[in-house]
Amino acid sequence: MTSKGTRRHERTEHAEIVQVMWKDRDGGDKFTNARTLNISEVGMRIEVPEPLQERSYVTLRCDKLKLNGRASVRTCQRKGTRYLVGLEFSVGMKWKPPATAPANDMSS
Repeated sequence: MTSKGTRRHERTEHAEIVQVMWKDRDGGDKFTNARTLNISEVGMRIEVPEPLQERSYVTLRCDKLKLNGRASVRTCQRKGTRYLVGLEFSVGMKWKPPATAPANDMSS
């Protein structure tokens, strides 16, 4: 695992369901619901039931995270019966963390 000091963008742990679509080796459409593990402004790590080819592209949709667009598969590693996939969002697609509510000032 890469140390935090070498990452350009901070990752935030998230456990949401994201819809993923890609083309298989024969050009057919494939769909699955993936579970997000973490997300940054420019990418995310997801868990899927089958491997995704590195350097291929997927289409993502997750209303809760306000994501809808394409990403490239940077890494795909088997973990038990599942696969951990690192995705980099395509140009123009960025994730913004939800604004946090200001803390109440209890000193007054």
